[in-house]
Amino acid sequence: MADNSYHELKTITDDFYAGKRNKYGREVVGLLERYGIKIRNKDGVIHSVNISIPKSRPNCILVGLRYVKNDNSYTEDHFLFEANMAIIPFYKARLEKLFTEYTGAHKEQLL
Repeated sequence: MADNSYHELKTITDDFYAGKRNKYGREVVGLLERYGIKIRNKDGVIHSVNISIPKSRPNCILVGLRYVKNDNSYTEDHFLFEANMAIIPFYKARLEKLFTEYTGAHKEQLL
């Protein structure tokens, strides 16, 4: 069976950008969970869900789950959705090695 996660996420984001929905966070988290991604909960709570389109690779959508850690610092786990591929998780700034345009995103501190 082909992985359909990219197309499911694209439907969510297309609906958001078309004004058919005003939120997407819970649905994106649910999509990650349906595809076997365990959401961090031991050392913090989700602050926001971010969506971006990598410039250096076509047919991809990047999801960032931004957390407020128990020490009040921020961190972000990233998940790459690519057409007909399984979701690729990126933890601990690993994303920056593949996508230099995201340098610093993992530990970016919010004001």
